[in-house]
Amino acid sequence: MSRGQPPGGAGEGPAIARDTAVAVISAYGAFRLLIILLGAWTFLEGFALLTGGLDALSLGGHDRTAEQIVGAQMIALVPVYGLLAWQRDRYRLLIWVPYGAQLAIVVPTGWGLLHADGDGALLFVVSLIFFVLLFYFWWHSHPLDFFMPQEAEEKYQLEEEADADELEDIGGEPQYREDRPRRYRRLPPDRP
Repeated sequence: MSRGQPPGGAGEGPAIARDTAVAVISAYGAFRLLIILLGAWTFLEGFALLTGGLDALSLGGHDRTAEQIVGAQMIALVPVYGLLAWQRDRYRLLIWVPYGAQLAIVVPTGWGLLHADGDGALLFVVSLIFFVLLFYFWWHSHPLDFFMPQEAEEKYQLEEEADADELEDIGGEPQYREDRPRRYRRLPPDRP
């Protein structure tokens, strides 16, 4: 390689193009990745609580039987997370499980941290981060009109009808909301 040539040689034009390409991940894909990471963390935490092997991931060791029960229940949640990561639309009725599980960890552990010696701080922080990320990706995976109240929807329809009437008055052809082609979110293809 000479001093005037870019790194990688003259024959690597596509490599340079790849360096400038922009990578974009959808909210759906990010949510899937988050559920996979949550499943891995839940298994690790559940195994640590069940076996008592890692003191940093314990809840203080005051009641070993309770920790083993919580650990077994956390391990039982991992297949549900796997189903949600695999086919979220098919198992959409289970979508509340990760939110409920993280909230069930955050609230009592946070309460215990406020009123006790600080056992379970790592569990609290990681579960809180997962809960916030779950909520964030849920919020950004919905279209804006999903959050529109019914009154605002009716007002929007009335404004569109008024705009169509104005368009008719100036000689244009109105295009009502019902006549417009509907836009649907394209779902990823099912993979075997």
